[in-house]
Amino acid sequence: MSFPIIAPVHRYVIRGGQAGYERLQFLARARRADTMALLARAGVGAGMRCVDLGCGGGHVSFELARLVGPKGSVLGIDVDGVKLGLAREVAGEQDLANVEFREANVTDWEEPGAYDLVYCRFLLQHLRRPIDLLRRMWSAVRAGGVIVVEDSDFEAAFCEPSNRGYEFHQEMYQRVLERNGGDPATGRKLYGFFAEIGIPDPELRIAQGAGATGESKQMPLLTLEAIADSIVAAGLASPDEVAAAIADLAAFTATEGTLLAEPRVFQLWARR
Repeated sequence: MSFPIIAPVHRYVIRGGQAGYERLQFLARARRADTMALLARAGVGAGMRCVDLGCGGGHVSFELARLVGPKGSVLGIDVDGVKLGLAREVAGEQDLANVEFREANVTDWEEPGAYDLVYCRFLLQHLRRPIDLLRRMWSAVRAGGVIVVEDSDFEAAFCEPSNRGYEFHQEMYQRVLERNGGDPATGRKLYGFFAEIGIPDPELRIAQGAGATGESKQMPLLTLEAIADSIVAAGLASPDEVAAAIADLAAFTATEGTLLAEPRVFQLWARR
């Protein structure tokens, strides 16, 4: 089935392309353990047909491809053609013949009854009408299949001790996301969305990472750098103000003993 490739009705506020792909590599490594545990709980296994919506650089798609094996298949869908090109290169290097990537707008995607697993991570927060996509995701799940969703609650993120650069990042991400039609509190609303759609008996788990060292500690800085253009374009701060916040957060991140916590991640899954 082909999908139309058109401009999205929302604007993705995080920088895409090569720079966006490199940030997603950090994110994938930081989130891998929690996501793999979630997929195991959801019963992902050999032979399943899967779709990964808003797949970005394909990092979860690759994990799914290994889980379902050669008798299964994975389709990753994203609007960013540069990231998908890089994902195809990696799939070739890793000999993952059972994964395919397609450039398309998820707001136009619809495939009723087509998949054993329908998955997305950190996608719904960017959509003006996330429940519309979630309804189509549930429709795409075959009898006996499973829907799996991960999304964030940004109000739960924190640093210790306090830092002006981090506080700038925390405020600006939420404001610029809202300005472009998204919702930084999407994670906590997922259970209600499932109920509204009529998805029965969803399982729920909450995960939150924190670190004083390592790659997860780098994510707020990488995200602030990635939304800098969107902050300025929205008129929320000047380029100098953004640059000063980035410098302040970079110094804080590099300081031994400082603590940075990721947003709280809501993980929901349900079987049809």
